[in-house]
Amino acid sequence: MNCLKFGPTYNSNFIEDLVLSIKDQGIELFKDTIFAPYLNIPKCNYQGQITKCLYLLEIEQGNLANEIHILHAKGNVLIFSITDFAIITGLRCKGNVKDFNYPASKTSRLVQRYFPSPNYNVNKGRLVDRFMQGGWDNNDDALQMAILFFIHTFLYSQLGDAPIPIEDFFMVEDGSYEEYPWGQVAFTKLMKSFRQEYTPNKKMYRLNGLPYALNVWIYECASVLNNEIAVKEGNGIPRMCNWQVVAPKPKFEMFMDTIFTEVLTT
Repeated sequence: MNCLKFGPTYNSNFIEDLVLSIKDQGIELFKDTIFAPYLNIPKCNYQGQITKCLYLLEIEQGNLANEIHILHAKGNVLIFSITDFAIITGLRCKGNVKDFNYPASKTSRLVQRYFPSPNYNVNKGRLVDRFMQGGWDNNDDALQMAILFFIHTFLYSQLGDAPIPIEDFFMVEDGSYEEYPWGQVAFTKLMKSFRQEYTPNKKMYRLNGLPYALNVWIYECASVLNNEIAVKEGNGIPRMCNWQVVAPKPKFEMFMDTIFTEVLTT
């Protein structure tokens, strides 16, 4: 597994894309949404070698499939759970997704206006293409499409053919998205993809959900962090908005020789 590589599918440049599509006026409206803190996130390039380290250092933890247990060289065990994910991302992780159901007869105004088709078939690729075109009928449409774009290009790290649930359009349109447990869904996606089967024949893997949270977790756990890897610029919530990535593609050996051998604390 020495050749194992992890690549990103989340959009680290989402702020620039928001500005291009919804302009400064739309950004001001976005500042009033539950996702406003992310407008202050520093450079957040994904360091896939951290995921490789976690995979190689993970230990068995019984039936706790929704936790990652990492054995440190000094015998300490680091545990990543949904609680850590919530603290790092600031996303709502409690709630029942089944509470957000809609009748089959319901239609989406956004879909009818911007994705006209006899049958609903919006995936991430179509959403991104339409969003980057801009040209919205009004500020409400621009803001709601921006929220969907942010969710499905940053919070949910996924490929272009990933379908967008019609319920997401409904929730953004009626405002109930503010109560939806986006963090719970993102965490489930992340853990499921982390548990995928790894084979010697496949060299590149991609994690769903919000894999950048794993990077920040390691930054937070390190008592000392090489400033050639990442630099802490703040002390607010969500935690992931406090860190700026310095090295987009540091070598695997740099992590194993520093963070994962000498400076991790419990």
